[in-house]
This record gives sequence, C-alpha cells and structure tokens, in this order.
Amino acid sequence: MAISGSDTGALVPYTGRSLLEEACSRAGISPERLNAEMIYKALDNFNLLLTSLLNRGIQLWARQKRILPLYENVNQVPLPPGVNLVTTLNRRLLQRVLGGAAFSDAGGTASLAFDDDFATACVQTSANGSVGMQFTSPQMVTQVGVLSRDAGAYGLFFEYSQDGVNYTAIGSEQVTFTGGDWFWVDLQGCPSGGALYWRVRSTGTVPFVPDEIFFGNTPSEIYLTPWNIDDYSNMPNQFQPGTVTNYYQQRNLSAPLLYVWAMPDHSERYTTLVVWATQYIDQVSDINQAIDFPLRWYEAVTALMAVRLCRILPEADYSRLNDLKADAAEALSLAEGEERDIAPTNYDLGVSYYTM
Repeated sequence: MAISGSDTGALVPYTGRSLLEEACSRAGISPERLNAEMIYKALDNFNLLLTSLLNRGIQLWARQKRILPLYENVNQVPLPPGVNLVTTLNRRLLQRVLGGAAFSDAGGTASLAFDDDFATACVQTSANGSVGMQFTSPQMVTQVGVLSRDAGAYGLFFEYSQDGVNYTAIGSEQVTFTGGDWFWVDLQGCPSGGALYWRVRSTGTVPFVPDEIFFGNTPSEIYLTPWNIDDYSNMPNQFQPGTVTNYYQQRNLSAPLLYVWAMPDHSERYTTLVVWATQYIDQVSDINQAIDFPLRWYEAVTALMAVRLCRILPEADYSRLNDLKADAAEALSLAEGEERDIAPTNYDLGVSYYTM
C-alpha cells in the first residue's frame, strides 16, 4: 500500500515572520496588532534566544567539519569566522600523488606548481585557466590543496578526465585568497579506478597563480589532545619546532584561534588539521528571513519566543505566562531529547596517569 506524503516538510522555510506571528498569537497579540516597534523588539529578543540555545551546546545541525592548514614556524591557527567551539581536532597526513606531466592552459610554467618549492609559482597570464597533471597510469585523488601566491576571489573546480578532453568536476568551492595562504578540500566521487588527468580549474577576473598544488590520497588522521591554559602556558618552550601533538583553544571575541604544540617544522608543511566545531546560529535581521533551525526545533523556538514576548510586550496577555512556560518547557525537552545521534556514548575517565 502506498504511503501518502510529499516528504517536503523540511524544505518549507520557517521565516521570522511565521515565528513572530505564531508566538504573538500564543501570547495574546493578534498579528494585525503588530507594529514596527514591536517587531524590532521581538527580533532583538529572538536573537538573544539564539545565544541562550547556543550555550546549551547541543545544536548538531551547527556542527561542521573544517580543514585548516599549518604553516612552517607558525604556532597560531586562526579559526574560520562563525566558529564557536572546536569539539574534535585531528592531525591529517596525506600521500602526495606525483610522477605526472604538469600542464597549464593559460600560460606559466606548470611544473613550478608541483616542485615542492613555495618560492616558485605557475604564473598564468589570463583568467579562467587550469593547472593539472597527466599521469601514465590512473591515480586516485581524494584531497587537494592549493597555495595561492596572489590575493583574489576564485571559483575553483576540481576535475578529472580519462582522455584530457572531457572533464568531470567532483568538487567546487568559492575561495577568497589573501595571498600566501592554503586552501584544502576533500573530494567526493573519485572514480574507483582513478583517472589519468587531474586539474584545478579557476574562474574569476584575475589570473590564477598557484605556488603549489597538492594532489593527495590515503589520509591518515591522529587525534590531538586539547590542553587547558595552564598546560599550554607552563610549557618551557612554546615555540619548540616539531610535529604537532597538542593544542590550546583561545576563544577570543572576534578571532578565536588555536595555539598548537609543537610549532610546525618543515616536515609539517603539507599537514592539515581536521576540525569538527560548533558554529554560531545565524541571527535574524529581517522578518522574511528563514530561521537557522531544523524542522524538529520549530515548535520549541516558537514556544520559547511566546514566553519572551508575553514578558516584554505590554500588549500581551500576561495571564497566559504560566501556561506558556509549561508549553515551552515540554517543547524544549522534546527537542533536546531528539538532538542526538545513534552512536554509543564512550566515557574517558582520564585516569591513565594513576594506573600506569
């Protein structure tokens, strides 16, 4: 028997307008009574509510994977904008795919992008060019790194081909380089038998100038142990060069960063950090903007907003407050209970020092 249903409920945006109208109705304010001042105040309170929910640390939809580069003799790793808290950090090693014939279709010396010398570059002479390698036997590429000499905004396409004519893109990113910075990406969909041609194709208004392009595979990841401020600050030499084994997370106001130890040496120039981190929830600045919540949280955030509006708006029916609180507590409990994955929970008691 067929089951009816469109399976599109999660795709229908729940906007700030929808939320405010429903929350106001629950607080005893009909939507037609809303004015600009009330909407402005309601949006402010909704954004404060986002902060409150963020502090619960359970928003799985806002947990993202990032790949961060390491730089030789630099022990600070800036975190991307919007990162709230790093929860897991791994050090990734890759096997580099070399041995092919480098090519560029927009000028420059292509081999300089694969020579392991960051002081040389393939300086393309026109925009929208590609740089890659032709191999004598099919090669697997699952990770790509690009070190750009020049600043600029590019669309980067990561493509393979079996004949050097027809290319298939298995990844694309919009990247803004500041100059002298790495960008790393994981590729999904590499053909099982590999490919003879791999390239990075750029789109933009300025020529692409890669100091180095890294085609890699066979990643190996090692968990890095976090340190607290005392562990890190008590290290006798925080600038000791070597292999990264630990980190301290400095949660600055606008530019949070990681202090890694040991400070990356020359052998770490192609090492990356694989970060799982929670993100800030997007604030709502316009009532027609979709809220940054999954469907399973719509009822909870609406119920919580109804409580806030009942408290702060003189037009609300204050006699409903206790009922709204009870509804919000139930909805929040259900949403928090569903904010989970199905993996078993492991506990590390950290008693190895006492039992060795």
